[in-house]
Amino acid sequence: MLAAEALIPTIDPKADYAVSETLAKVLGAPTLLGRGQVAPGRELVGDLTTLVLDLSERLSLAPGDRPGGAGTLEELAQDLGVASKTLQRWRRVGLCAHWIVEAGRPRVAIYREALAQFASRHRAEFDRARNFRRFDADERRALIEEGRALVAQGLSLNLAAKQVAAAHGRSHEGVRLLFLREIGSPVVRRRSATERCSAFAERAWRLCIEPSRIAARLGKSESFVRAVVDRRRADVLRTVQPSWVELATFDLPGAAETIPNAPAARKLQPLGLRDGNLIEAIESAREIRRLHVRETRAHGDRDETRAAAMHYLLRRASRAIDALPRWPERAVLDQIETDLRTALRLRALLVERGLVIALGRADHFSDGGPERLPSEEMRQIGRALSTAVREVISQFDPSRQRFERAISLAADYALAKRMPLKRQNRAGVRHSTGVAQQLLAEVAQWQGLVDPIAHRVACVAAILDGSAPGNRADARLVARRYGFCGEVPRTVEQLAQEDRTSVALMTKRLRDAEAAIRRV
Repeated sequence: MLAAEALIPTIDPKADYAVSETLAKVLGAPTLLGRGQVAPGRELVGDLTTLVLDLSERLSLAPGDRPGGAGTLEELAQDLGVASKTLQRWRRVGLCAHWIVEAGRPRVAIYREALAQFASRHRAEFDRARNFRRFDADERRALIEEGRALVAQGLSLNLAAKQVAAAHGRSHEGVRLLFLREIGSPVVRRRSATERCSAFAERAWRLCIEPSRIAARLGKSESFVRAVVDRRRADVLRTVQPSWVELATFDLPGAAETIPNAPAARKLQPLGLRDGNLIEAIESAREIRRLHVRETRAHGDRDETRAAAMHYLLRRASRAIDALPRWPERAVLDQIETDLRTALRLRALLVERGLVIALGRADHFSDGGPERLPSEEMRQIGRALSTAVREVISQFDPSRQRFERAISLAADYALAKRMPLKRQNRAGVRHSTGVAQQLLAEVAQWQGLVDPIAHRVACVAAILDGSAPGNRADARLVARRYGFCGEVPRTVEQLAQEDRTSVALMTKRLRDAEAAIRRV
């Protein structure tokens, strides 16, 4: 400990030092520790003071072991007339603290002898800290006036504080904090009644609570509640930042009817990849490839049609979001959400198809299949393949690429970074309980904004196939609305036309159906 303390004053903060040589001076003998490592002097001083503190904890030092005794940081700061934070800052540049035992209790203290030695080595900084004075009223007023003038000229708050501090002989940080309090403090705008209740009303509305009940709770009219809910929906949609690939066919006459309504884009039946267990996902991917081995060309055309429809819907929704007024129409919001929801369903199908291809590439990379690998390696491969597939789909251009080739190249690249080729001499690992991991849980960052009851899809499917209790008519209506179980998402107006009823009645039917599904 004494050797480390004696070494600290000899270190130049601006120089570099070999760690092994420094340790040899502390230990008093050559050592192989830290061989080849170099440390800046400033960092080395901080490390040595920490070493001194750690070693002193084992020595049972007493306050009277050195002339002048010892004091805590708070006691010495009060004696010197400085802040305790100043002593903490000095510890990082060479002021040593020690663990001492006083009245049978250990505590961290600083020997007055060590403080005097530090003051002799850092006389300018020591005197500046002791001579620090707070701003009086006149100086404070002058500093603020000069700062406001510099900020009005276009300087940042930090640069203004730097110039004013240099002119008045003050610390940059002190003046900057003063300016932050007096000049840069943001003015908190008082929220209006509409803003205060819009989030509450929209949340209650999404939970299928009737607008009349929300209005009664807020003490507002029902029309007001409907208006603020629509405005809040628009604000949420403005946070969506979808990206798409621009295709030449998007601007052709009739593209709005042809591209989103192509047969492949209206058939949203998934392939059946089992998710939640990697081993089951690998096995189901093999079964899907075996069943569709002769439909490669048809799958390729369908994937490219779905990708084009997805990009077109994202483009249309994004442009509609940009054009939303402050108080939007409910039908426009419904159409935007339906477009995003349909694009989400198409993207999920493309991700599923891409994972089937990518898991097939994983079979080629390992003898006996990836399920023979340890669990953590399997999860890493699953995450890598899932990420690669999503990145390809977000940038896939069906006019320039073939879907299967693009996915295969991305999967091969991801696998090459995660696992070596052909592990022939490695014994297979037995997974008695499987390897839990979700590959299809989230396919877009804006999924939660337009898919509020996606966690109910299993319940809807179970009611429709009769394996769970519930009203099939309600489940069918919710599936048609949100695009569950192979259905295409629909707006409220489209549902009303199909069922030959009014939009108001269909809206109420939807609310009742969603509430029933939530109760199930």
